[in-house]
Amino acid sequence: MKNRLLIIDDEVVFISKMRLAFKEYSFDSARTIDKSISLLETNQYALILLDLNLNPSTENLEGLQVIQPIKEKCPDTPLVVVTSDEKTETVVTAIKLGADDFLRKSNFDLLAWKKKFELLIENKRLSERLKHFETEQYPFIGISPEIHEIKKTLQVLAENPGVTVLITGETGVGKEVAARYLHQQGKRKNEPFMAVNLSSIQETLLESALFGHKKGAYTGANYDREGFFRKANKGILFLDEIGDIAPAIQIKLLRFLDTRKIQIVGDDREIQLDIQIIAATNRDLTDLVENGQFREDLYYRLKNFQVEIPPLRHRRQDIAPLLKFYVKRSEYHFSDNNLPPEVMQRFREYHWPGNIRELKNAVASMLLKARILKKKQLDTDCLPSELLTSKTQSVEEKSIPGETNKLNEQKAHLELSAIENALKKTYGQKQAAAELLGMSADRMRYRVLKWWKINRAALLSCPTIVEKYKLTE
Repeated sequence: MKNRLLIIDDEVVFISKMRLAFKEYSFDSARTIDKSISLLETNQYALILLDLNLNPSTENLEGLQVIQPIKEKCPDTPLVVVTSDEKTETVVTAIKLGADDFLRKSNFDLLAWKKKFELLIENKRLSERLKHFETEQYPFIGISPEIHEIKKTLQVLAENPGVTVLITGETGVGKEVAARYLHQQGKRKNEPFMAVNLSSIQETLLESALFGHKKGAYTGANYDREGFFRKANKGILFLDEIGDIAPAIQIKLLRFLDTRKIQIVGDDREIQLDIQIIAATNRDLTDLVENGQFREDLYYRLKNFQVEIPPLRHRRQDIAPLLKFYVKRSEYHFSDNNLPPEVMQRFREYHWPGNIRELKNAVASMLLKARILKKKQLDTDCLPSELLTSKTQSVEEKSIPGETNKLNEQKAHLELSAIENALKKTYGQKQAAAELLGMSADRMRYRVLKWWKINRAALLSCPTIVEKYKLTE
């Protein structure tokens, strides 16, 4: 593929010029559409040149009909249309159908075009490397039946780029990873993927951040701002923590889902966009709807299709491959094949209230401790304290008739022990402790107050929590 080109043309002189210019490349050529499709079935190419007029005896631009089939078969291969037609609309049509560039036979500098073609090829290669990097950065790892089913669902959704998707699940389960997996599987994979954590943007700035603003729209707006919606045009906009947005933003988002149009702050005009929205939340939107905090009509528009990602403790088959992956990808070069059974067991049985994010942090801590202790192999001495001190008996959240109180006590102990240990590790810094557990500070506070309300006895062994949250009678 690296040095192989396909030229679809019936003009011998033009083919000869191309062969001379690209003499370090190998060539395949086809004079008909059928022949070109046959070659594409069995070969990969660095560049495809397509003559739009394959039959000079007619004015029919036959090549236009084959642009979309070629791009469907080879979406990552640059396609340059070649034409003798001088009409601008012909070129515009070809580009809209998916061509990456064009060349007019009547007037071109062969050496200049060769440089341009090679730049086009290199840009595509860099794009492929970036995609590979993104896939490595956000791996969707899992061997459990639940993850297999979710991947199959996301693959189907990826082929329906107009569907709005709501991904739900606890903090740290991999909602953004799932969204990026959908992006890489589908028709929008060569278009932008913009991820926005809505809770991290100040409420007064959120409208401008999402929809953009015109210079002078408000005090401090010293320049035009494009906004995440326009940056994501043709691609996917991932809106994380959707349950945290204010009513005014909810209305604007609902309007976009209804009309596919946005209005820039400070501008009366509306802009039409083509975006697939993927929203995510760790909150129960039905509760927010009942409490009047979230619009019911927006909830049902977002819930066009819902994907629920189970917590890690409900799919323990995924813990071992995740552990091995994060050990293997670390810079410390410890082997993932010789992890002691005791370490694997501790990881499998721990409750993981912070899910995959907490597991990733636990691996990082373990690897660093191994370096400090000058260990050549990871062992239980390297384990984070919460994996050593907490009860490690697996606890499922599904209650068994007659044992609800017992399960709640066990769950409270596991969760509060993890928070207590995290606070101790971070010297009482709540934000840092929450990040260590893979959750927001607000979420951690919510969990603490929940147990304070329904199971105060569980906090008797958690003095740091009691002190930092000022929990008194």
